[in-house]
Amino acid sequence: MFEISFCDDELFENYVNCDKAYYGGKYDFTFEDRFIIYHIALNSKIKYIAIDKDMDDSVIVTTVKPSEQFTEETVNKLIPYVLDAVKDNRDTDVVQDMVDNPIGMIDVIFNVVMPNYGYNIRKAQIDLSKKMYEGLTSKQVAICEAEVGTGKTLAYMVASFVAKSVYKRKYGLDLPVTITTSSIELQKSLVKQEIPKFSEMMMRFRMIPKPLKEVLRKGKEHYLCSYRYEDYLTNILKYPDSHSITINALETMIKSDTDIDLDKLTIPNGIKSKICVKGSCFGCDRNLYCKYTRYISDATKETGIDYQVTNHNMYLASQKNKVPGRKSIIKDSCFVIIDEAHKLKEAAETTFGEVLCEGDIPEYLNAIHTLCAGESNRTEYKNLISKAFTIQDKIFEILSQSRRLSDIDEESCTVIYINRALATNIDKLITVIQNLERLKIRANYYMPITGKSLITKLNAIKDDYSNIIWINTDENNELYICSVPRDITKQLKNSVWDREISHVLTSGTMSDGTDFEFFKEENGLADIESRLILESKTDSPFNYRENARLYAPLGLPFPDNKNEQYIKRISTEIEKIIKATNGHTAILFTSYRMLETVYGKLADKLSKYKLFKMTRGTNNVISDFKKSENGILFASGSMWEGVDCVGDRLSSVIIVRLPFPIRNVLMEEKKDRCADVKDYINRYCTPNMLIKLRQGAGRLIRSETDTGVISILDPRARSYLYTGKVFKAMAKYPVIRTIEEVSEFMQSVKSDEYFS
Repeated sequence: MFEISFCDDELFENYVNCDKAYYGGKYDFTFEDRFIIYHIALNSKIKYIAIDKDMDDSVIVTTVKPSEQFTEETVNKLIPYVLDAVKDNRDTDVVQDMVDNPIGMIDVIFNVVMPNYGYNIRKAQIDLSKKMYEGLTSKQVAICEAEVGTGKTLAYMVASFVAKSVYKRKYGLDLPVTITTSSIELQKSLVKQEIPKFSEMMMRFRMIPKPLKEVLRKGKEHYLCSYRYEDYLTNILKYPDSHSITINALETMIKSDTDIDLDKLTIPNGIKSKICVKGSCFGCDRNLYCKYTRYISDATKETGIDYQVTNHNMYLASQKNKVPGRKSIIKDSCFVIIDEAHKLKEAAETTFGEVLCEGDIPEYLNAIHTLCAGESNRTEYKNLISKAFTIQDKIFEILSQSRRLSDIDEESCTVIYINRALATNIDKLITVIQNLERLKIRANYYMPITGKSLITKLNAIKDDYSNIIWINTDENNELYICSVPRDITKQLKNSVWDREISHVLTSGTMSDGTDFEFFKEENGLADIESRLILESKTDSPFNYRENARLYAPLGLPFPDNKNEQYIKRISTEIEKIIKATNGHTAILFTSYRMLETVYGKLADKLSKYKLFKMTRGTNNVISDFKKSENGILFASGSMWEGVDCVGDRLSSVIIVRLPFPIRNVLMEEKKDRCADVKDYINRYCTPNMLIKLRQGAGRLIRSETDTGVISILDPRARSYLYTGKVFKAMAKYPVIRTIEEVSEFMQSVKSDEYFS
């Protein structure tokens, strides 16, 4: 398809001699071995004409100004005009072309279609797309690491488009491609930008008869519940002066016929949680005209959906709960693209595990306290609620006594084992909730948390044989108890990888710089037959040798966040780097406590720069930093991965400490399975650290023109235990060893304005 050749010069001359083409015309190319394309200058215009060799007639392709004349290098830009001009003559089945030569179709899309929309032709991206296509059509799981700048999104869009088209023609099934990500930002980008633009390209080149259809599937907490909305609005309308902005925003939204997406509202998350969909909608008397119910019904029943975009948790929940004959949470799919795949394991721990917050049971009891089904049961119902409050107090009193602080920087999770007293109280509470469910009105549609879900959580945290159980506190000091199956990798294998669905997993960092063995073990892929796994690695096209340096100074002390001399020495080194790079710096910490300490020591010394400090739950500070000229960002958490800061604003990334995983219950569980500490460090700690190190370093160079320095202030990077692995993972960065070299390099790659 879209075959272009340049071999019909003589045939074109025959057409000229036979008066079937303009005298003085210039032959350009032959399209699909049928249409001879030539141009002629007429009346100060350049007219392009197509001669149909089969029909022996001609048609005008397009007319341009002489200054806009196409050349051999820009011939691809003529193809859309040719397609329009010869559509009545051309009898080509595009889908059949894909079936016959899918790899050739991928070449056509990248080499012919994309350049018309400003995309450069990149062999590495085309090869990546072909690998993804191979994984979708002949393997069970394809692991495709694609570093920054490789264009992985477009690569999997093309691969999945061709694979879906071939599948539909071969088997007659029009199933959507599922794209799952970990961030709402990427989901929005796919739905609002990437898929519509790709659809436009495919339409323009007549590869599809109608636009591609996409649907976004987010968790129910992102959508408006009309029942809870009206209840909340009724309450705040009593105080119109205090809630005028919120009232206006809510009333504007409810007037829309279809808009139920709460993410479009600029109101606090606390308010959104009061009006979003929660619990079960089963039995709700508003189902017939509920916007949310209609939206979900359309998303799961509507035919002709080409792409359904969702998050890791919803996809995993759909696979986990899939039962023959039962409606799935999302539509069945032929091909699944898991973008940001390095976050899949974390999502699995949430999806396959359970979390019970200290406030969940009181919230449930307060919500149902007036919902007794009959007058005769009211006394018993009231006593049961009172009893439930008493039992839950005992449960969390026992849990509170088990809390402890770890001997490292952060407050640590605390592993617990269910003793007889705790198990007895959990059983009692389950029985009480079951009785309350029996006596209350059978309507859960507005409930923030249901009795059924509470019983599920309680049963999970009681089973410490099958599950790892731990307790922790959140940023509001609220206690919560968590459980994750001990065999979570097995559950991932059974629920996801052993299904008759093809998967492509892609991310910028899934390997530790060497191989994917750690990633496969963590995600339940280690036990899958090697013939069913395809691995590929696409390096970034950016010029790190010229544009970046790795500064790894000698003589720094071993990390000890409780040692005042260590903190002083590290703070001094950070100050030197900041002055050498004139700000434009993100300092990555593995501990918020250390972040606060160093910030306190440097704030006054760095008064000439604008300082930004991240705290838990305040990621908006990253946006503020991006707007600064030469700011300093003291960061942790989300700044380690997935943040784009293109240009000079971020020209220095300082990694204070190698990001070894902090001690938590899941790591301790892995440690117990290892032969010794050395085995544990080699199998789990080091690969984990290397992956996160690569993610953190990846914040620096985000475009072809970005320049800057990565600094690692942890002497362990040079120790005999890690030096080979660390510097191999960072091999693309030339190493420098002195602060003078940092300054010299920055002077060589930055303009005078940068330092002003």
